[in-house]
Amino acid sequence: MTQLEVYRGESIPANMGQAAGYDRAERRLRRISAWFMLFFLFQGQLGATWDREWHAYIGRDWFWTPPHILIYSCVTGAGLITLGVVLTDTVRYWKGRPGVDSRSTISVFRFFHAPLGFIVTGFGALLSLVAAPLDNYWHQLYGIDIALWAPFHMMGITGAFIGTLGMAYVFSSEAAIARQQQKTGRKFLGIPLLEWGALMSLAGLLNLTLIGFLQFPLVAVGVLRITTYPLPAVACAALCLFGAVRLTAKPGAALLIVLLLFLYTMATELFVPWAIRTAVAAQGLLYRVPGRIPFFRWSDALLPLAFLLSALLIDGIAWMRWRQGKALHGQIRGTWLPGLIITVPEMVIAPMIINWNANIAQSFLAGPGSVIPLDMKLFAASLAVPVILLAGVLGAIWGADFGDIWHLNSR
Repeated sequence: MTQLEVYRGESIPANMGQAAGYDRAERRLRRISAWFMLFFLFQGQLGATWDREWHAYIGRDWFWTPPHILIYSCVTGAGLITLGVVLTDTVRYWKGRPGVDSRSTISVFRFFHAPLGFIVTGFGALLSLVAAPLDNYWHQLYGIDIALWAPFHMMGITGAFIGTLGMAYVFSSEAAIARQQQKTGRKFLGIPLLEWGALMSLAGLLNLTLIGFLQFPLVAVGVLRITTYPLPAVACAALCLFGAVRLTAKPGAALLIVLLLFLYTMATELFVPWAIRTAVAAQGLLYRVPGRIPFFRWSDALLPLAFLLSALLIDGIAWMRWRQGKALHGQIRGTWLPGLIITVPEMVIAPMIINWNANIAQSFLAGPGSVIPLDMKLFAASLAVPVILLAGVLGAIWGADFGDIWHLNSR
């Protein structure tokens, strides 16, 4: 009797994927496209950090600055790849080709059929691409020094976030199909390469949050200025760390996210200051503040340390469940408690790294050296801490939910 396996909730023969030539072309199309898109993800995030620092050190005199070229060539490349996969899979779907059916694709506008991850990534790239001319027009109207939270900056960032999230879907769905066909392929540290691609995408998602840490607005409480940066940071960290463990169903995945994130931030700090200095010298540009030249900053490179203890806590919980023979996915109830616990060290460590300052309250001030009464500090903490903890809890719940989807979804 033929063994059956679950494939998006439907039973399929386990040996179907082992038939000669079965869906080999489709697997090759999706996986090669996914790795190229991952390259564009790294390129786009380098460009985004470069653009942030370019604004700070040089300004913005026109649209086609070097970091903008890096960003929008990334958006264009990723967009064209997703468009190509969507159109190719649509044709293959209507021709009834192996590996392209309702179990491995979704329908868009009742005609197009493609994997969910490519659809999501494509819409993200489209959103960022549409934001480009609108952002340029906004700059022409209101000046070159618009903050990160300008409408079309946020539109572009939202597109990047959606696209990066779609990348996690692309790799995880291919990993799920590989598990179901018992063809997981090569592994590194016990994790298949396709799941490594998903982990790199999640680390990229968290890195995208770190890119804007200097630009998040401040909430004024008297003379005290409270940064809103911890809200997206703790929420995205919880989502990525919990999602990684649920996706791979392996202890240690959360720590791998932090290590990958460290590689991202280290590479960024090695590249961006050098790129700015090189561009200034090559184009004969002037710095906005004479003598203020970009350099490697350990405070930026070591930001992933803010999530190290949280990752160890999550992996510790996962390891204990694994030792007891319990599943690492499928149960979301109770996730709020570890989400609450891991947020606490992030609140303490992140500001210390950002400011190299052990005085945590002082690190939230707009101006170093301000004298803030104790009662005002306590009042500000009573406002900020519960909101930050809530963000961490919500991120953990979302991460557990997304992680379960990524582990099982083959579309």
